[in-house]
Amino acid sequence: MPDFQLPYGNSKIYFSLPDNLRVHYIEPREVEPIKELKEELNSSLNNLRFLRPGARVAIIADDITRPTPTHLILPTVLDFLEGAGIREVSLIVALGTHRPMTQSELERKYGEALDRVNLIQPDFRDPEKQVRVGTMPNGAPIEVTKELSKVDFSIGIGCVTPHHVSGFSGGSKIVLPGVSGERTVGEMHMLSARLRRSFLGIEENEVRNLMDLVAEKAGLRGLIDLVVDGIGRPTWIGAGGVKEVFKEAVKESRKIYEVESPGNLDIVIASSYPADIEFWQAHKSLYPADMVLRDGGTLILVTPCPEGVARTHPEVIELAGLPPEEIDRRVRSGFVKDLIGAANSMVWSKIRSRIRVVIVSEGIREDEARSMGFEWYGELQEAIDKELRRFNKPKIGIMKNAPELLPKVQSINSL
Repeated sequence: MPDFQLPYGNSKIYFSLPDNLRVHYIEPREVEPIKELKEELNSSLNNLRFLRPGARVAIIADDITRPTPTHLILPTVLDFLEGAGIREVSLIVALGTHRPMTQSELERKYGEALDRVNLIQPDFRDPEKQVRVGTMPNGAPIEVTKELSKVDFSIGIGCVTPHHVSGFSGGSKIVLPGVSGERTVGEMHMLSARLRRSFLGIEENEVRNLMDLVAEKAGLRGLIDLVVDGIGRPTWIGAGGVKEVFKEAVKESRKIYEVESPGNLDIVIASSYPADIEFWQAHKSLYPADMVLRDGGTLILVTPCPEGVARTHPEVIELAGLPPEEIDRRVRSGFVKDLIGAANSMVWSKIRSRIRVVIVSEGIREDEARSMGFEWYGELQEAIDKELRRFNKPKIGIMKNAPELLPKVQSINSL
C-alpha cells in the first residue's frame, strides 16, 4: 500500500517514500467551522450602514476559481438588501482575466440567487466595455467595467487566503483585478513582479495600496468576506467597510493557513488543490514551496490542470522560459503586449532560477512544461523516485492545499 496521499482534483493521488526519510507535513490547521452561517451573516450585514432605499447596487462576487460558497450566502444578502429598500441589484462576476463561467458553473457557484439578479460577466479585454475612473500613481489609467457606472455603489463578496501578488486575497482585490480592464490589471501585476518575487503573507504593501485606490475610485463601498478551511467550510464571515472587514479576515485566515514549517528542505511534494483548473491557478503552489526549499531544492507539483496552462494567457508558454530581465526588457520595449502574462512569467522565472520545479500533470504536456523552464513527469511516483536520487537522505516536505499556505519557517531542528 502507498504510504501517502494528496488531493488531486476531485480524487486523490497516492505515493510512497523510503522509510528512512524524515517527512514534514505542511498543511492548513483545523478550525471549527461556523455552525449557523445564516445567523452570523444576518448579524454582520447590519454593518452595511451606507445603504439607502431606492439605490442601485452591484454585488461583485468571485468566480469558480475561488472556494467561496457564494450560493450559501447570496439569498440572505439579497433578502437583506430588499429589506433595506434596494430594488435593483446586479451581480457582476469578478472574472479578473479568467475565462467566462459556463451556465452550469454559474448555477453551482451562485445557486437560486441567479433568478433574482441581473448577471454580468465582464470582458477585461474589450475597451468599449470599460470606463475610466481615475489615474494610477504611475500615470496609467484606472479602467473598470462600465457596469459599475450604472449603479450608485457596489458590495464585494469574496474569501481571504494568503496570496503571492497582494499578500492576501479578498478585500479590494474583488475590484482589481476582479472587474478591471486589461491595462489596469497588467500594471498592477507588473508592479508586483518588479518589486518582489512574492508578497505572500505581507499584509501591507504597495500592491494592496493600489488595489484600495482602484476600489475606492470604482465605488466599492462595502465588503462581505469569508474565511474557509482546507475543505471549503466557512470558519468566519464579516460584512461592513472594505478595509475594516479585510483586516479582520486576514487575522482569521492566518489562524488556518499560516503554519509552522521547516526551512531548507531538499524536496517538497505539493498538491495544487483547490487551484486545479489550469496552471494559471496552480502556480500559486510555487510561492509557499519557495519559502521552505533550500537553494537548488526541488518542488514536485502534482496538478491535474484539465484546462491546460492558461486559457486567456497562452503567451506564458513561450515567455516563462526566459530570464526575468529579458521578459521585462520585452515589456518595456513594447514587444510583449500581455502585461499580465509577462508579470507571472517573470515571477515563475525568478523562482525557477532558485529552485527546480517539476510538474506532474495530465493537463500540461511535456513540451509546454519544458518551454516554461520546468521539468515534467507523467507519473508522480516516477518523479519522486528519480528526484530522490539527486540527494543523500533528503529532507522532505509534503504540502496539502499548497496554493493557500503561508509557511512560518522554523529551524528544522525545532520541529
